[in-house]
Amino acid sequence: MQIKAGSNENQMIQTNLQTQEKAAAEGGRKAAKQQRKTVIFAGDLSLNKDPISIRRHEAQRKAMKFVQNAWDADRKIDKSMNEIREQQELHRREEQMNREQAQALADKRIGLREQYGVDSDSQEQKDLELLIRATSSSSEYGDKPFTEEEKARLAELREQPLTEYQERCLSLYNDQLIFERRKVKSEEYYRYLTEALIDMEIERLKSGKMTKAQNNAKKVMEEASKDIQGMLMEEAKDHVDETYEETREEAEEKAEEKEAEEEKIELRKEQKELMEARIDEASAESHEAEEARREQEKDAREEAVLLKDMAEAGMDVAGSSDSIKAEIKDILNKMKLIEADIKGIEVDEEI
Repeated sequence: MQIKAGSNENQMIQTNLQTQEKAAAEGGRKAAKQQRKTVIFAGDLSLNKDPISIRRHEAQRKAMKFVQNAWDADRKIDKSMNEIREQQELHRREEQMNREQAQALADKRIGLREQYGVDSDSQEQKDLELLIRATSSSSEYGDKPFTEEEKARLAELREQPLTEYQERCLSLYNDQLIFERRKVKSEEYYRYLTEALIDMEIERLKSGKMTKAQNNAKKVMEEASKDIQGMLMEEAKDHVDETYEETREEAEEKAEEKEAEEEKIELRKEQKELMEARIDEASAESHEAEEARREQEKDAREEAVLLKDMAEAGMDVAGSSDSIKAEIKDILNKMKLIEADIKGIEVDEEI
């Protein structure tokens, strides 16, 4: 049995081809997208630091720079002040040593007076003290001016020789003056260095370098904090946009997959309908063929009955030619027509 492809089958074949082409294109698109996802970009790797970390690191470095500079300046000031304190200590020790030496010489003069048995109210002692006052304006005697009598007595003493006690005491006093001058100079240096320390400390307090540095560092960190917050907001926005884009792409992919699935379902439905139509067509053709076969069998039986009747009537049908058989078929056909006419008449009468 041969079944011919109709217009439905041609349509199904064309639809199949279109679906296959679309599926191939869709597969290629997904493969390309998957390939893009698997591509590794250098920017996605940890080769570049996080911008937020970079901004925080820069702010910390800048803040530390302010504090470090102020710290270095303070350390320089501290170093200078420590050096000054060391100089102070040296001058303090020198002042103490000179004071002790001067005091030792003064004590030695007192010892000489006792050694020579000179009374403190004697003229020799008074003349010695007058000579000492004339030698130096020591703080021991103050700035008391000389009277006319004292000036006259000094003139007399310069014209006459001094006693041994007076000479030795004047020599000791001259040495004492050297140590006293050194002591005074050390005291002056010590006071100068003390004032320098005070001025440096006041200047440091006025400049407030460390306070300014801390304020600047705080300002830098606050600005960096604002920038980082903005960067975090932007990053969050980008993340939301990226997530939205991925969600949208996934939704589109699902929609496309759903559409493709629906097309496949529709194609299978059409294929099923076409197959059912082909089955019905084949079934109909098979039914017609069966009817034709039954009709042929009926004709053959009728022909066999007619030949049998003819043989019983004494007619020789054994050697009948094909023309006789054809005439028999023609007679049978006419008989069918007559039978059909009779049936038609019966139907008309019933009407």
